[in-house]
Amino acid sequence: MHEMAIAEGILNIAFDYAQQNNSSKINRITLQIGEMSGVEIEALNMSFEVLTKDTIAEGAELVVNHIPIVGVCNKCGKEFHIEHYNFFCPECDGILILKSGRELQVESLDME
Repeated sequence: MHEMAIAEGILNIAFDYAQQNNSSKINRITLQIGEMSGVEIEALNMSFEVLTKDTIAEGAELVVNHIPIVGVCNKCGKEFHIEHYNFFCPECDGILILKSGRELQVESLDME
């Protein structure tokens, strides 16, 4: 379960920022997670809850903003939501260049 390692990384970022800003409580962590990231949100939430116990992040809300897989055609330049990992343009059969969908990052932190 790599979600435990992901949760640890997220918390390391949050704890570092909390320390730099003399914060005593982390209330919310907002993430951007792309469709192609392979992250199981339920497992991430469970790991996050376990790892925050008895820390300044205990009880913090983990907010996930889902980022769709979007590609831009290398021929016609149109943008499309990529479905079923089909990277061919439905308009001209060009190749869709990935624009978004692989994100896995901390977007914001709410701390006291």
